[in-house]
Amino acid sequence: MSRIKTPEAILSYPHLFEPQESDEPGQKAKYSCALIFPEGTDLTALKKAVVEAAKEEWGDKAVQMIRSGEARSPFRTDWEKKGYPENSTFFNARSTRKPGIVSTIPDPNTGLPMKIDDPEEMYPGAIVLAGVSVFTYDRKGNKGVGFGLDVLQKIRDSERLDNAVNAQDFFEADENAAADLDDVLDDEALGDGAPEGSDDLDVSALI
Repeated sequence: MSRIKTPEAILSYPHLFEPQESDEPGQKAKYSCALIFPEGTDLTALKKAVVEAAKEEWGDKAVQMIRSGEARSPFRTDWEKKGYPENSTFFNARSTRKPGIVSTIPDPNTGLPMKIDDPEEMYPGAIVLAGVSVFTYDRKGNKGVGFGLDVLQKIRDSERLDNAVNAQDFFEADENAAADLDDVLDDEALGDGAPEGSDDLDVSALI
């Protein structure tokens, strides 16, 4: 099974650190993601690998099977339905084994790309490269070619696809709040920290 390095892609639906349970009975939980390729991306090597795998499995009729839909292609172009960039192509990649994930930053000890262990780094919209494997399947009457997810490298940050926002980026800090906090702490240090009449407080409504 050959492994192929993809062109730069936009990461979507990442399940990279914890596997996602399958809806199909008996199927193992899998790590997965979608890889989106903007219009104009050269996908020749990936498409060639798909055709070669299909021919190896089904012979010379493989191309016609894919064209007719008898065997499914992994490539999808329903970008509008997903809200992806216009005229983009994408595919899903999965694996029962956790993929290796690295950055472009060199490890000071080895010089190799540093590993990424923080799920927040691999968010929908991040720009990545992937190492994928091609496989064929034929189960329950469904034939096709798919991509196995082997490794990922985060290339750079980009606009999030899920519209999530970092609270620290959205709001501003108030320098006066720090001064007020110091005043409160000083006041508590002067007394016992309990307000007058606290023994009579009814806290039942808060429980």
